[in-house]
Amino acid sequence: MRTFDVFLLVVIAYTYATVNGNVYFRAKNPINEWWSNTIIYQVYPRSFKDGDNDGIGDLKGIIQKLDHFTDLGIETLWVGPLFKSPMDDMGYDVEDFYMIDPMFGTMGDFKELVFEMNNRNLKLIIDLIPNHSSYKCGWFNKSIKQEGKYKDYYMWRNASNQDELLINSSITPIPPNNWLSMFGGSAWTWNEQRNQFYLHQFSKEQPDFDLRNPDVNKQILNVIEFWMDKGVSGFRFDAVDFLYENISLYDEPLRPGMSNLTEYSEPDHIYTTNQPEVINTVLEWKAFMDNYTKSKNITISSLMASEAYADVNILMQYYGNSTNPGAQIPFNLALVRCPKDDHIVESIDNIIQIWLAGLPENAVANWVMENHDTSRLSSKFGAESVPIFTALKLALPGIEVTYYGSEIGMEDNMYLRPEQIKDTNIAGIGDPKLRKPRDYERCPMQWDDSSNAGFTEEKKSWLPVNPNYYKLNVETQKKIPTSNYNFYKKMSQLRKTNTLKNGDLQTYNISKSIYILKRSLLEHESYIVVMNFGSETETVILSNIMSNLKDELFVYLGSENSAYSPGNKVSTISTGYPLQL
Repeated sequence: MRTFDVFLLVVIAYTYATVNGNVYFRAKNPINEWWSNTIIYQVYPRSFKDGDNDGIGDLKGIIQKLDHFTDLGIETLWVGPLFKSPMDDMGYDVEDFYMIDPMFGTMGDFKELVFEMNNRNLKLIIDLIPNHSSYKCGWFNKSIKQEGKYKDYYMWRNASNQDELLINSSITPIPPNNWLSMFGGSAWTWNEQRNQFYLHQFSKEQPDFDLRNPDVNKQILNVIEFWMDKGVSGFRFDAVDFLYENISLYDEPLRPGMSNLTEYSEPDHIYTTNQPEVINTVLEWKAFMDNYTKSKNITISSLMASEAYADVNILMQYYGNSTNPGAQIPFNLALVRCPKDDHIVESIDNIIQIWLAGLPENAVANWVMENHDTSRLSSKFGAESVPIFTALKLALPGIEVTYYGSEIGMEDNMYLRPEQIKDTNIAGIGDPKLRKPRDYERCPMQWDDSSNAGFTEEKKSWLPVNPNYYKLNVETQKKIPTSNYNFYKKMSQLRKTNTLKNGDLQTYNISKSIYILKRSLLEHESYIVVMNFGSETETVILSNIMSNLKDELFVYLGSENSAYSPGNKVSTISTGYPLQL
C-alpha cells in the first residue's frame, strides 16, 4: 500500500456562498496591489542554475531560467542571500552588505538580472539579514578594536567573573548568563583582544548587532536604500524575532518538564526572542521603504516579508495597521511544521482557521509549506502527496511561497555521504538524534535528464544532484500532461480568476483523511478542491456536505491517480456517481 493513495479534484459550479463549513472567510475590502495574490518563488541561488560552469548556482544561471517563471505564472522571485560572505552559514553570515559575493557574480550581473526581470514583469525581493553579520565583517573588526561609532555596534558584555579576570587573567571567563545558541552551546563567545564576550544567537561566526544602537539601525536603513536603488522591489528580513534581547540579561528559565540546560529546546526563550521592540522596528523599516518609493515617484508599493517563528498573536502585530503599516508578509510558517500523523487534516484546518481569524482588516494571508531549512513535502509526506499540497496552497486566499523545485515534486537527497555535507550548522531544536543537515533539501535544481540534471556542465556540482533526476526533472514533466509541473501550472492559472483572487473561502473537515476547500464569488464560478490525505479510497457525496450545488459539476483538474480528467462530469447527489477517492 502506498503512503498516499491521493485523490485531488477541482470542480466548477455556479453556486453562491453559504456558511456551512468550518471556516468562512470573506475579504471585506479586496486588495489589488501587485503583491496581494502573488506567488513568491524562493530561489536558493547556490542550487538553482550554474551559469558560469563552476559547479555553483549564480546570477547568470537565474537569468538563463527566467522564462521558467513566466511559463509557470510566477510573478515574484525571492532570491536568497547574495552578499559577500565566507559562507560559514551559506550566506546568512554577511561580510559586506553592499557587495555581491563573487561566487554568484558581479554587480553588473545583478543589474542585468533586474533588467531582464523587468522586461518580463517579474518583481525581485532579496534576503536581508539585520540581526547579525559575519565575524569577518569590517564593522565587527572595528568593534573589536573599539573604533569610533563601531565600538557598540555589537552585543558586547563583560564576563560574570570580570573582576576576578582583572586580577588573574588565567581564569576561565564565565558567560554573562545561560543563553544558548540556536546552533549549539553558549550564545556567548569570549574575545581575547577586547576582553569581553560577544553575543551570537546563531553560530560564533555570526556576531549579533546591537539594534538599540541608533548607528546600527541607520546602517540597516542605508543597506535597504542601497539595494532599492539597484531595483529590488522589497526584502525578506531574516530572523527578525532575534533582533533584540532583554537588556537585563536575565537567565532564561527551563521549559516545563525539562531538567537540563544543554539543548536549545530546553529553555523558554522569553528574553532572547520576540522582544517588544521588534514590532516597532519592523514598522519603522516599512515606513522607510514607503518613504523611499514616494521620494522616487515609484508607483508600485515596496514589499516587506519578515521571518519569525512566533505565536500567531505576535505575527499579526507585524502587519501594523492602516495608519502605521508593517510587513505585508509576516511569514506564516505553521504549515512548515505541520506533522505527518493521523491528525493532519485537523492540523491543517486549525492552522488555516487560526490565521484567517486573526488577520487584521485589509491584510493579506500568506502560506509557506517548505523552505531551505526544512524537509521537502515530497519526502516528508510522500511523492504522491505533491499535487494535494500544490492545490491546497494555490487555492487558499492570499500569497503563496513556492520553494524551488516543488513545482516538480523534488525530494530531499538523502544519499549524501558524510564527506559531501556542506552544512555544519544544525539547529538545536527538537530531539538531537532526529536532526539532520539542511543540505538534503538544498540540492541542485533538476532541469533535465542530462549530466548533473542540467544544473551545471562542470563534472561536479557543489552538492550532488539527487539520483532520481533522470526521471524527475522539468523537461520530462513538461511533456507529461498529468505531471506535477503541469498540475502546478494549471493551478497557477486558476489563481488568476476573480474567484481565487477575491472570493470567499469555506473549508470542510470531513474526516481524518478528507479535506475540502470551496472558493466562491457572487456571479462567478465556484471552485471546490477535494483532497484525500489518507491511504484508502473513500466516497464523498458533496450534496451531503454543502448546499446550493448544481446536480452536476465539471472537473477542472484532477491529480494523476484520481481517475478524473478535465471536463468530466461529477454528480453531487447520486451514490451511483459519487466522488471516488
